[in-house]
Amino acid sequence: MAEMKQKTKDRVLIDLLQQPGTYVSGDQLASDLAISRESVWKAVKSLQKDGHRISSKKKSGYAYLSSNHVDQRVVTAYLDQLSHGQQAFDTIQVFDDINSTQTYAKDYLATHPGKQPSLFTARTMGAGYGRRGRAFFAPKDRGLYISLSLPIDQDQPVIARLLTTSAAAVIAQVLEETFDGLSVSLKWVNDLIVSGHKVGGIITEAVFDMENQQYNALVLGFFVNVLPADYPSDIQKKAMALVDDPNYPIDWNFLMARLTLALIRMNANYQSGEYLADYRRRSFLIGQRVSLQVGQEELEGTVMAISDSAGLVLRLDNGEEKTIYAGEVTKVKLYENLNL
Repeated sequence: MAEMKQKTKDRVLIDLLQQPGTYVSGDQLASDLAISRESVWKAVKSLQKDGHRISSKKKSGYAYLSSNHVDQRVVTAYLDQLSHGQQAFDTIQVFDDINSTQTYAKDYLATHPGKQPSLFTARTMGAGYGRRGRAFFAPKDRGLYISLSLPIDQDQPVIARLLTTSAAAVIAQVLEETFDGLSVSLKWVNDLIVSGHKVGGIITEAVFDMENQQYNALVLGFFVNVLPADYPSDIQKKAMALVDDPNYPIDWNFLMARLTLALIRMNANYQSGEYLADYRRRSFLIGQRVSLQVGQEELEGTVMAISDSAGLVLRLDNGEEKTIYAGEVTKVKLYENLNL
C-alpha cells in the first residue's frame, strides 16, 4: 500500500513538472493519471509535506513552484526542459546524505565510463573536500554540493587551470543572473567571493583508465553557500552565503540545472580562452599584494595579471616576474583580516 501511494505521488509530481508554474486542474491530473481527484489531492498534500512548493487555487487547480531541497525527478525535468531535450546524461544521482559527491563520482566513473555527462549532488555531505584535500562545511539544504563529470574529447587538450577558471567565471555569471544585486568576485584559482567572503569553491580532477592508459572523464566539483548557516568558528570570519534571509525561496533544482548546462556548454570551448576576459574582470587580485604558497616555498609580491593559460603573474619584491601555475594565495593585503 505504501508503495502504491509513493508511486501515485511521484506520478503527480512528474505530471505537474511538465508545465512548472502553470495551473493544472484536479480533473485534468486525475484524467492524465487515471486516478480519482481525491487521490490527486492526497498526493499533492504529501508532496507539500515533503518540501515541494505546490500552489493550489480554487477553480484553477495545482501548480508546481519549487522544492526546498534538491530532488532527482525535479532536476531531471528542468534539465530536459532547459536543453529542449538535447542534452543527454549517463546518470543523474541525488543523495540525501553522502560523504563526498566528488569521491563517489570518481569511484563510479572508474567502473562506469560514459560518453555523456553525469551529475552527482547531495543535500548534505559529511566529508566534502576542496583543493589540497581540505574539508568544507556542507549543512543540509543550505547550499549546492555538485560533482559534474565532463567527458574528454581525446582530440582536444585538457588544460586544468583554464577549465577551473572558466568554470568559476560561468558559475559567477549564473549566480548573478539568479540573484538580484549580487556581485561575485574571484580569487585565483578557484574561490567565489562576495563582499570579501568566500561563498563557494571549485575543484577539477580526472579519472584515469589504467587499461587504456588515458583519462576518460573530468570531474568538476563545486559548492555554493546559498542560505545562511551556523558556520564553525574557524571559518565564521571567512565564509558567508549568497543571501542573508534564511527563508529566501530558492528554486534549488532550477538553479542546479542552469549551472549544469552552462558548465557543459563551457566544456566544449574553454580551451580557446573565451572565458578569461570575464575571469580577469572578476579577479580582485590584480594589482594587489599577496602571499602565495607554492609547494614548500612562500612567495610575496604584487599580482600583475592572469596569463592566457590562467597562470598568476606575480612581480616579486626584487622586480622579477614569475608566472605561477600551481599554488595557493594564502593572504591578500586588501582582505588581510580575513586571511583569504
